[in-house]
Amino acid sequence: MTVTQHGLDAAQPPNAVKARAMLQEIGGTWWNVYIGGPEAQRAWTPAEVQEYEQEGISQFLLCYVGRQSGEVSRLTVAQGEQDGHDACQLAGEFGMAAAGTPICLDLELRTFEAAPSASLDYVGAWCQTVRARGLRPGVYANPSALKSLHERAVRPDWIWIASWVQHGVNPGADPHQAADVPPDIWPKQGQRAWQYAGAFNQKACQVGDVDVDIDVADEACLARRGGHPGWPHPSGHTYTVQPGDTLSAIARKLNIAGGWQELYALNRGIIGPNPGLIHPGQALQLP
Repeated sequence: MTVTQHGLDAAQPPNAVKARAMLQEIGGTWWNVYIGGPEAQRAWTPAEVQEYEQEGISQFLLCYVGRQSGEVSRLTVAQGEQDGHDACQLAGEFGMAAAGTPICLDLELRTFEAAPSASLDYVGAWCQTVRARGLRPGVYANPSALKSLHERAVRPDWIWIASWVQHGVNPGADPHQAADVPPDIWPKQGQRAWQYAGAFNQKACQVGDVDVDIDVADEACLARRGGHPGWPHPSGHTYTVQPGDTLSAIARKLNIAGGWQELYALNRGIIGPNPGLIHPGQALQLP
């Protein structure tokens, strides 16, 4: 059974006491946090997140605002890799960079429409970089962009769907029934969040007299300080060996059942006869 949690997203974070009251009003548990990025109009600060935690809010959806339609020339693989490293660095500054921590890239609809292929190249490189650093990459986008992204060989581990259908809370909303997104793409538990209520058709969405978007997410799409040791690594993907890595360290970081022995058995053809000798840049298959 999928465990889902309601949350809120606002352009400006309200003070912590107000934020808690707003969550209580919708029966929610988490806030979206814009950790930064080149196009973030207003990034949150680690101190603000700590204040939220002091008020009992411990779950967050981490969002990195990458290159947008005004920077089409920067929608490249190289820039995606660079911004992926930046996103992981920022997550660390918020104290939420434990292995398996989910982090999301904001891909606006106007960016996708301005450069469909280039924007998805950028997104794929961002996801690969974040995944290689041990975090779980997600992408926030409208349904049209997500459906095109799903056709790519390199995809995020989870998605945050922007598809507004109402202006208020629906306690029974399910991200796996999100409007305009086929149920067979990113269908598993831990693979979906849905921004389902917001301002559209000249009508605002408000909670506690604050303009917001209302969301529902699989619990495994939410980050918290210290991470969730029980979250599985993203199966079916690869991990790029980093300087100082060992097979046992990688297995621990990604919570791989069977440990380093399982990793070695799957990658013996890449590693060679000595499991203690791996090299930075090698792409290891994950079980």
